[in-house]
Amino acid sequence: MKIIMSLLITALYTVFVQNLVISSGLGMSEAIRASRRPGTFIRFAVMISGFSTATGFICALLDKLSFTSSQPYIKAAVYGGILAAVYIIVAALSLAIFKADKEFLGILGIAALNTLVYAVPYINSTAAYSVAESVGSGLGAGIAFVLAAALIGSGSKILEENEDIPDIFKGTPAMFMYVGLISLGFVGFTGTTIF
Repeated sequence: MKIIMSLLITALYTVFVQNLVISSGLGMSEAIRASRRPGTFIRFAVMISGFSTATGFICALLDKLSFTSSQPYIKAAVYGGILAAVYIIVAALSLAIFKADKEFLGILGIAALNTLVYAVPYINSTAAYSVAESVGSGLGAGIAFVLAAALIGSGSKILEENEDIPDIFKGTPAMFMYVGLISLGFVGFTGTTIF
């Protein structure tokens, strides 16, 4: 029960307090792109969540077993290798079992190489999370991506329909201001000061 509570608390913390997509911009471009393509949104979110959970779990196990070095370049190579191995295994299984098409494999590759997925093992290592907390952090990162993409998607529809926005601010500038305001709201959850 303690492991499950630890996993859930870390997942909730990652979603609402340490939302990596909104607070640090990791995977933000993909969140914006996914929010505009509802057909691939759920698949992409599941892939992000799966990859971040799998890499977080495997890297946490390796860290606990002292298979990774304290040298940053070696740790980066190990984490990158693990992410690549997970991608290759999932892509091979998708081809063999589900007869995946090129579009699916393209989305799978973008999800696997997302900066959010690659950052999860580093954050888990820095925070000295246990294996259960690392899994919770990975799940939370995936849910955080879904939350960010949903907020961005609903906001972009409102921004496109708003005729009061001056022409010079329509499109990308309005989206940047909107995302900035969402980010400020999430920083309020952390209780830290900005200035």
